[in-house]
Amino acid sequence: MTRYSTRVKSVRIAGIFFLILILSGCAGCGKLFEQPGLKIHSVHIKKIRNLEAFFRVDIEVYNPNLISFEIKSIECEVEMDGKSVASVDYEVKAIIPSRSTVIVPFEVHSTSFDIISSLLNILKSNRKTENKKIEYKIKGKINLSSPFYAPSSIEFGSDGNLLDKLGLSRQK
Repeated sequence: MTRYSTRVKSVRIAGIFFLILILSGCAGCGKLFEQPGLKIHSVHIKKIRNLEAFFRVDIEVYNPNLISFEIKSIECEVEMDGKSVASVDYEVKAIIPSRSTVIVPFEVHSTSFDIISSLLNILKSNRKTENKKIEYKIKGKINLSSPFYAPSSIEFGSDGNLLDKLGLSRQK
């Protein structure tokens, strides 16, 4: 009987050891994926027609991780001069390689008359836009096709003067 109880104790100790080993390995999984860096790189006016404006917003995504990840969609709310001008739910397929920075574009469509008229006035004038401002705020999330150790989405936000972010040329 003593042999049997010594064997049972050994199996229990080994089982507890392996359980602790497995759980400690899982506890570190959350640290395998560092939060990527996100910021608005630029905003390009694609076209302004009637009472509609079409923009391309470029987000700069930095991946500090040792593995790549894939972006599958972008959801965000866009405000200009304190007014909501667009809701975006844009599907995009972009792979962000490990330890790299990639520009990810998405489309924004707005029908806000005030913003469109402000943009038209600024673009039509030949005067410098140093003193002019159109305050913007973009807040949303990037949805990932994530591996098991990464989050399913990453939140981002940016605000500032839209005219500082406008690309030099209008994009088609």
